[in-house]
Amino acid sequence: MFDIFLEIFRAGIFGSVLFFFLFIRRSGQLHEVDGWNDIVAGFVLIFFGSIIGLTDNFESLNKFIIIGDTKYQTVLEKILGYLLGFLLLAAGFKKWLPKIIEHEKQVRNKLEKAVEEVETLQGILPICSHCKQIRDDKGYWQQVEKYIHDRSEAEFSHSICPNCEKKYYPDLDIYDD
Repeated sequence: MFDIFLEIFRAGIFGSVLFFFLFIRRSGQLHEVDGWNDIVAGFVLIFFGSIIGLTDNFESLNKFIIIGDTKYQTVLEKILGYLLGFLLLAAGFKKWLPKIIEHEKQVRNKLEKAVEEVETLQGILPICSHCKQIRDDKGYWQQVEKYIHDRSEAEFSHSICPNCEKKYYPDLDIYDD
């Protein structure tokens, strides 16, 4: 009885791991790394071996698996399922893990580079109420355009708003249709 419980538990564990790997395949780029397919194939074979081994304990399941309790079942379960499955897992992890570590380092370097390049505008900006220059962290006053340009990807083009047009250039009709 304990043997049956262990075989069901083993099949459940390998089936869960296989399901997890197939589920995360859709959510990321890990499956594109060399070795992923070997890992999944290894778990498929081990799960297959576990299911074949489970049928030894339930004769009613043998009608669904044509092999039955024969020498072929042992070959399929032990050699094809477990041995080949674990060999594929080992080969897959041997190829996959170094590339994942390298991929993680590349992502980390890109993130660090992006953090260095991007300085966000946050907090209170001291701005002159007359000329609209901004005081930077070092105490120097800069034009708003230069301050923002130095700290972001923003580009500026200058224009005149309708209020300033009327105030400073009453003879121009820039906004009249």
